[in-house]
Amino acid sequence: ECELGYWIGKDFWGRGLIPEAAKALLERAFSDLNMTTVWCGYYDGNEKSHRVQEKLGFLYHHTTEKVDVPLLGEVRTGHVSLLTAERWREMQ
Repeated sequence: ECELGYWIGKDFWGRGLIPEAAKALLERAFSDLNMTTVWCGYYDGNEKSHRVQEKLGFLYHHTTEKVDVPLLGEVRTGHVSLLTAERWREMQ
């Protein structure tokens, strides 16, 4: 298993770069590295990230409350999703 994380500057939002890069990483994870599951998450209010994960086939797994985000000096609610190799292959 592994985790997929991403961040992109606002100047590059809306260009489809994250979905394109994530698709390539998922291909590598499942085809080359033989991962069984890829985990990914987003924070409350980040609907763009949530939507990317939905488009890629990730399914909701659980929510974590009061997640410390030291780089932002904030505490947030996080939502964790997963994509299994089986589901990924079915979507291909």
